[in-house]
Amino acid sequence: MGLGNRSFEKLNAEYGEIRRENERLYDERLQRIYSSYPELKDYDDEIAVAGLDLAFAGVRGTDGSSLKAKYDELTASREKFISEKGIDPAYRERIYTCPVCRDTGYIVKEDGPAEKCGCFKKRESEILLEESGMSGILEKNNFSVMRTDLMDDENKAHFLKAVDLCRDFIATFDTDYRNIMFCGTVGTGKSFLSACIASELLASYHSVVYMSAKTLFDSLAEAQFAKGDAAEAAALRDRIYDCDLLIIDDLGTEMTNSFVGTELFTIINERFNARRSVIISTNLELPLLRDRYSDRIFSRITGSYDVLKMCGPDLRSVY
Repeated sequence: MGLGNRSFEKLNAEYGEIRRENERLYDERLQRIYSSYPELKDYDDEIAVAGLDLAFAGVRGTDGSSLKAKYDELTASREKFISEKGIDPAYRERIYTCPVCRDTGYIVKEDGPAEKCGCFKKRESEILLEESGMSGILEKNNFSVMRTDLMDDENKAHFLKAVDLCRDFIATFDTDYRNIMFCGTVGTGKSFLSACIASELLASYHSVVYMSAKTLFDSLAEAQFAKGDAAEAAALRDRIYDCDLLIIDDLGTEMTNSFVGTELFTIINERFNARRSVIISTNLELPLLRDRYSDRIFSRITGSYDVLKMCGPDLRSVY
């Protein structure tokens, strides 16, 4: 899915502002040069008119040889003037922040549909990372820094099996709808593996939202009960419900009440119906999860999630 509608519109507006700013800079540069060299503006105006006359002659099918001679003569005179005055010939070139797409964000291909420019993809990735809530987490939590040397053979084999499932989750993300619940004691790699998945999916321009359970439900409660910005509240719900992957970290650390139970079921159920993936990590054992929330939440999770029991030493000192 990539960016949501609001973020996509915002990014397109950002490109519009870039174009307007570069157009302003171009006009200012041209006016400065014309102010210093009025003759240059005369040349440019005359060449523009001569170019139009030549183009119209071509459309009408009339002999344009004299017009072409006039155009060439004016162009040669301008080039001589520029050379004599030491003017940079690039004064006529438009200003682009990205010359590849000319600040449109897209590259138009002759043999196919337009494709996103590298600059657009880079900015899109930056926004996705900002929206994910993981900008600081991913620097220290990704597959490239993974270590298993503190584990004994049994725990290492168990952890690497979980890693394989995570990599498969990433590889089939666009074709195979799946959810994951990491459960187990503190420091066994639940949040680490969640972050690893997020890092890989963000790198391939998927939208990921990462929130602790406490932050998630506090934010939803504030949006619903506080007299805040309605548009901001709607944007929050759009992010939670529409992102490609939602990660709820440390489920069970929030203050559980009827509001939390209702919101959790709604999120899980709505995203299940929309076939949008969720990853949940929790320190709770499954029986405690059922007792704290409800049978319908427990049933939905155990019926549609890969439940990974994490075990082993506390790895927080490593990750």
